[in-house]
Amino acid sequence: MSSEKELLIFGLDGATYDLLDTWFENGRLSFLEEIVENGVKSDMESTIPPLTGPAWTTFQTGVNPGKHGVFDWGSSGELDYGRGMIDASAIKTKTIWELLSEQDKKVGSIGLPVTYPPKEVNGFITTGVLTPKVADDYIYPPELREGLEGKIGRYRFAPTHAEMALNSSKWIEELKKSINNREETALHLLETQEWDVSLVYFMETDTVNHHLYHRNTGDTVNNANENMDEDPVLEVYERVEQAVKTITEAVGDENTNIMLVSDHGFGPLEWIFNVNSWLLKKGYLKLKESTSVKIKRLAGKLGFNQKNMYKIGDLLGPLARGNEWEMEGFDDILGKIFLSLNDVDWKNTKAYSRGGVTGALRLNIKEREKHGCVEPEEAEDLREEIMAELSDLTNPYTGEPVIETVMKKEDVYGGPWTSLGPDILFLTKDMKTDTGGLTVFKTMDSVIPAFAISGTHRMNGIFAGRGPKFNRGTKLDEMSIVDPASIILYLSGLEVPSYMDGELQEEAFAEKYWTENPPRYVDAKLPGAKGKKNENKDDEEIRERLKSLGYLA
Repeated sequence: MSSEKELLIFGLDGATYDLLDTWFENGRLSFLEEIVENGVKSDMESTIPPLTGPAWTTFQTGVNPGKHGVFDWGSSGELDYGRGMIDASAIKTKTIWELLSEQDKKVGSIGLPVTYPPKEVNGFITTGVLTPKVADDYIYPPELREGLEGKIGRYRFAPTHAEMALNSSKWIEELKKSINNREETALHLLETQEWDVSLVYFMETDTVNHHLYHRNTGDTVNNANENMDEDPVLEVYERVEQAVKTITEAVGDENTNIMLVSDHGFGPLEWIFNVNSWLLKKGYLKLKESTSVKIKRLAGKLGFNQKNMYKIGDLLGPLARGNEWEMEGFDDILGKIFLSLNDVDWKNTKAYSRGGVTGALRLNIKEREKHGCVEPEEAEDLREEIMAELSDLTNPYTGEPVIETVMKKEDVYGGPWTSLGPDILFLTKDMKTDTGGLTVFKTMDSVIPAFAISGTHRMNGIFAGRGPKFNRGTKLDEMSIVDPASIILYLSGLEVPSYMDGELQEEAFAEKYWTENPPRYVDAKLPGAKGKKNENKDDEEIRERLKSLGYLA
C-alpha cells in the first residue's frame, strides 16, 4: 500500500494557550498561529496527575491510566517502592502506532516519551527521553540507524539538561542544538520513508519552562518581563516553530492534515510540598534508627538540606568544570548526602510518595507491597484519615490551603489496571505547588518556597487541527488527552474501538468529510500489549535524567 501523508502531528510538550495566545497577539510564532486560527483549537485536559509519562501514554493509547497501566515515571505494581522506572514495556495495551499498522497504514513516531524499546510497526519509530545512553536499538527498524546517523550524526533522544549556573545563554544554545537534531532526524526519515500518519515530538518547550518560566513573556499576570526579544522561553519556542514550519513545508502537501498537541500546560511554581517530610511529621512514614540516618535527619533540621545546597550550586556553577557543572552529577552527590528512600523503615511505614511534580500517595498494604504493614481491612479507614489531613493542610507562609482537590484512585481511573495506581491523588491550590518526592527530602519542613525550578505543569494542554478534513476557525469544547487517538483513527478512515475513552466532536471536522465519512465504531475488548524487553535498562541513569530535566523532585 502506498503512503498518503494523511496526517502530520507535532507534539509540543507542555505547550499551553495561556502563553501562546499572548505571543500570537504580539506577532510572534505566526506559523503556529496560522495552524491554530485557520483550523480548530481547544484546551485539552491532561491526565491526573498531569505528568508527561502517563499523559503521552494516554495520547498513544486513547485510554486512561487504569487501562494502560502507566501512572507516573516509576514502575507500577512492582514490589520495589518506586525504584524501578517505566519504559514502553510498561504499557499494557496497544498504541495507535500498532493499531494503524494492523490496518496497513504506514506510521512514523519520532522522539515520543515511553516508546523505548521501540515497538515493531509498519513504519518507523525513534525513541525518546527514557532511552538509555548505551542503547543502539533506539530506532525501528534497526536497519535505518546507519543511514540516519550518517546524515545527522548522533541521535539525541532528550534535551540537554540544565546546568547549575547563573548564565542560561549557553544552555539555551544547547536546547536549540537539540531541536536542530530532532528537525534533521524528522526531515531525513519523513523524506526517505513512506508514511500515512507521523508524529514529531519536541520536549524542549517543557524543559525550558521548568527552569526559566520566570523569564517568559507569555504569562503577563505572573511575570514582569516585558521584553520579548530577551525571553529565553520564547526563543526556544521560536526555534521549535521554525522546525515545525520547515518539516511541514518539506514533507506535507495540500492534502496533509496537521495536528498540534501537548500533554499538559504550564504555569508558575511558588511552593514545594515535601510530602514525605509531612508524612514523617504525621507519623505515617518512619525512618530507620541507624546512626547515619539520625545524623542525616539532625543535619536536615539544622538547615543542611537540598534547598541550601542548591543555592551553593548556583554560586559555584560558573566556576565548576568550565561552566559545565551538570545537574545530573550534582543530584547524584545530593542523593548520597541527604535522606532518601534507602533510609525509610518500610516495615513501619504506612504511607509514602514516590515523587514527581504532582500529588500521589500510596499506602503500604500487607501482601501488596513488599514490606507492607497496613492490614488490608484497615486500609480504607487510613486512606480517609490521610485524605482529611491533606484537605486541612495550610501553607504556613500564606495561611491558605495547600491542597485544592483530594481524590481516590477509583474516582479518577477506570480499567483493569486501576489497582496498580496510587491510592490517593491530589491537585494543589491553583497548581502553584509541586511535591517533593520519595527520592529526596528537600527539607524537613512540610511546605517551603520553591527553588531550582520556577515553572510546573497545569491541567490545560493544547489541541489544534488544520487541513482539508478539519473545520476552519472553530473553537471546540474542552477536549481530553484521551481524544486524539480516536481522532487519528477517524481521520485515517478506520473504525474506532469501543474500549477507547475518547470522543469525536462533530464540530472539529469539515462538514463534507463528516457527512461522507460518518464515524464507525467497532465493539472491541481492551487488547494486550506486545513488545520486547528492555535489555539496556538502567533505572538510575533514567531517574537522574528526569530529575535534571525538571520531571522528578
